[in-house]
Amino acid sequence: MKKTLLHYLIFSCLLALVLVGFVYASSPIDKKQYMTVTVASGDTLWGLAKQYEPAHGLSPDEFIRWVVDVNRLPSSRLTAGEQIVIPVLKSKQDGSLAVKR
Repeated sequence: MKKTLLHYLIFSCLLALVLVGFVYASSPIDKKQYMTVTVASGDTLWGLAKQYEPAHGLSPDEFIRWVVDVNRLPSSRLTAGEQIVIPVLKSKQDGSLAVKR
């Protein structure tokens, strides 16, 4: 009986941790904190990643994945005139990176 109760308690705690982690990981990003750029003809996500590299501190692959996910882009291809949010804080007064690894 005590073993069953202990197993139930451990299982419940683990399940709670998984659920909390899932909720935290799926929290939406507040896009208002980040820069919005208008895509120019010839722009690529790789080029934007390199252009803003000092401000975001991500690898180009991480930058591209962030932009595609946050903007819900169907692919990593950009269209001129399109507005996208990039992982660069609008206000960087504290000098911190926009996205923590």
